[in-house]
This record gives sequence, structure tokens and C-alpha cells, in this order.
Amino acid sequence: MRHIFLASIICFLSFLSYSQEFEVDTLQFNGNTDTLINVVILGDGYTEAQLDQFAKDAQKAASSLFEESPFTNYQNYFNVFMIKVPSNVSGAADDPDELIDNYYGSTYNAYYNIQRLLVPMRSAKITNVLANNFPNYDEVVMIVNDKRYGGSGGWVATYSTHNSAIEIFLHELGHSFARLSDEYWAGDQYAQEAINMTQQTNTDILKWKNWLNYKEVGLYPHSESPTWYRPHQNCKMRYLGKDFCSVCSEGIIEKIHSKVSPLLSYSPKTTTLTPEGFPLSFRVRLIAPNPNSLKIEWRLNETLIGQKGETISIESADLNSGTNLLNVAITDTTHLLRIDNHHTIHVSTVQWDIKNTNTSIDNLLASSKIDIAIFPNPVQDILTINYKGNSPRKLKVEILDNMGRKQLSKNFNRQKAQLNISHLEKGIYVVRILSDNSILTAQKIVKT
Repeated sequence: MRHIFLASIICFLSFLSYSQEFEVDTLQFNGNTDTLINVVILGDGYTEAQLDQFAKDAQKAASSLFEESPFTNYQNYFNVFMIKVPSNVSGAADDPDELIDNYYGSTYNAYYNIQRLLVPMRSAKITNVLANNFPNYDEVVMIVNDKRYGGSGGWVATYSTHNSAIEIFLHELGHSFARLSDEYWAGDQYAQEAINMTQQTNTDILKWKNWLNYKEVGLYPHSESPTWYRPHQNCKMRYLGKDFCSVCSEGIIEKIHSKVSPLLSYSPKTTTLTPEGFPLSFRVRLIAPNPNSLKIEWRLNETLIGQKGETISIESADLNSGTNLLNVAITDTTHLLRIDNHHTIHVSTVQWDIKNTNTSIDNLLASSKIDIAIFPNPVQDILTINYKGNSPRKLKVEILDNMGRKQLSKNFNRQKAQLNISHLEKGIYVVRILSDNSILTAQKIVKT
């Protein structure tokens, strides 16, 4: 037991000697680091005398990121920081077996004998610097102070200071942030089903079927391995200097939606008013894309009462005696998404119970952010609904035909529901998710 204790002390002291605090600078700040996406930029192969150059390179990366669609549309959703860590020598190594005295061990030829594959090999140092200086990170970027062409897109988006640095950075960030695949043939080891890579040839169920024939989106085989397909011939995931194609842009936005809710806050949380306190005012504070593509729907007791604005006022005459339900649902309707082909709908919602008596008005928050996944789409027999978030008390799914007639209705628990719709005729239907009979969201599906 004593040996274990002493070993623990030695490990702890080693950790203390390894832990260091470095200068952290803010390059872009839009709000709470617990709420927004935090990009942290590190630098390798910059000596103490070169840290000013690192600061310039990092600032250029931050500025350039938000000049590129779709990141420019969602700039308000990001914070960007940099951590200045000096290396003893400049540049990157040539061989992973012969690392140089840069800080994070960045080297070319990292794997598969690919010279341009530039990777920081000392991952423990990366995690240590992050843990001690900015643990609340979401995305890590590494700029390697070496003019030779190189980069990689693992958990750290890495790129060199080559003349094409920014384009390499954006390409590698596509890998790291949105899990996009290369659209050039990178080798058998990288072939996999992904947002922008598939072996599926049935266009009726193709993951990017809603984009087919729009801005040259198609189903293009890789000549090197013709059973694998890409959606575009000139996407940034294939060629530097190009835009992200529609399919990749959609994947990036979906990743942003999975990390950040446009709903920042709401009020009131709870309150008690006398009848003289009317009108009642309810408010949400949102973070909007640019241009603002957020759709806001306020409903009182299932009735749509507002579609614009972050506030709503309710008069005494609007309320029934007893319990009333006020719901606001926020969704992103950007043209960069073709959402009816998506498995996941991202809806942010706040719901209040408003108890109206002769002597007081009480309201109580019932739920906030939710994510609803509806899949597969198209569907042949079993439709699955997964629900994540702060659940209201009662959830229900309804399926309506194109005439608005209810074909199916089912209550479900907080996590999952499955519906057998094999008996329905082929066609387009609307799936509605309701909370205490108030509509949270509606989604088109195709029954095949």
C-alpha cells in the first residue's frame, strides 16, 4: 500500500511540473464559453521570438474562417482564442521517429509514408496545455511554423504556414469539425460512409438526395475506386480554393446546430402576479445567424399567437380559467439546409404553465432545449423518434396525410418511440411532435 501511495505522490509531483500556464488571448468573443463553440488555436515550431508572428497567423485564421460560407453565416455562434506556447526550435520534423525540439512534436510523414501528412505527435502535451489553460474548448487548431505544404484533420485540425495555409486550414477543419471526408481519393484506409462519401447508388435513399442537380451536386464515382461516390466535382474537400459544396455546407451547419442552441435565455423563470399585472410579458433571447433565418412560433393553448419577435404579451382575456400552456419554438430555416431529408430536427423550445385564478397568475417553466431525431426518411415500415433534452411531462407523435387528416397518434416516453406505418399508402406525410398538446415541431417524411 505504501508503494502505491509513494507512486501516487511521484506521479502527482510530475504532473505539477508538467502543468504550465501560458498566455491566452481572445481573437473573437461573442458570449458565454459554456454556451458557444470555442475554437482554440495553438502554434508549434514558433520560438519565443516568433510568437508575435504566431499571433498574426492565428488572427488571420480566425478572420478567414468567418469569410467562408457557411461559417460566415454562423459567426455569432463562435468564440476564438489562442494559446501562446514557445518551441525551442522552429518548424516541423521530417520523420515521426526523429522528432525535433518543437513543443507538440509536429512532423511530416506522420503515417502511411504520406509526406504532406503533418501531425502533432505529442498529444499529451496538447491535452495538458488545454486542460491547464482553456479546458472548455470545442475545436482545436494547430498552426505549424513550417513553409512546406502539409496538414491533417484528426481531432486537431493541423496546417502549415505554406502559401496555401488558409485553404489547407479550412479543408482540414472540414474534417475535424464536421467529420467530412476527402472528396479526392485519399486511399483505401480513408474510405468510409460519411456526410459526403457513400457507396449508396439508389438516389431515392441517397443521403444527399435533396441536393441532386442543384449547383452541380450529383453522384460521382472515384476513378481510383469506382464503388465509392462523392457529391461534387469541385468542393473544397477535393480542391483548395473552391467553396464547400451544398452537401458539405449542410453538414457543417448540422454540426453547429448540434453544439449550440439559438436560445440563450428566457424570462420569466417563475413569477406570481396579481390580476392587475397584465399584460404578461414573456421573452426569449436568441443568437441569430446572418442573415437571420430563425423561425419563431408562439402558441397559447395550441393556438398560434405570434411568429415574429423575441417577446410576446398576453392579456387577461387571452387566458382560460385554470391552467394554460404557452410554448415558443425556434428553428433555423436557412436555405443552406434542406431539412426534410434530415434525420435530426433541431428545435429549441421553452414552455410555461400559466395558472390563472381569481387572485393570482402563476407560471412555471416546463421545458427548454430539445433535440428530436426522426428516421429513417424515406421510411418503408418502422419510423423511429428519439428525443433528447429537458422533457415536458407528456409527449405525443402524430402522423398526418397531405390533406391534414390524422393517420396515427401515439404517446411516448422521454427517449424513444417506434411507429409501424407499413399500412399507410406511399406518399408524403407530416410527423408532428406535441408536448401537452402543444406542437413543438413538424417534419415531412416520405413513405415508400
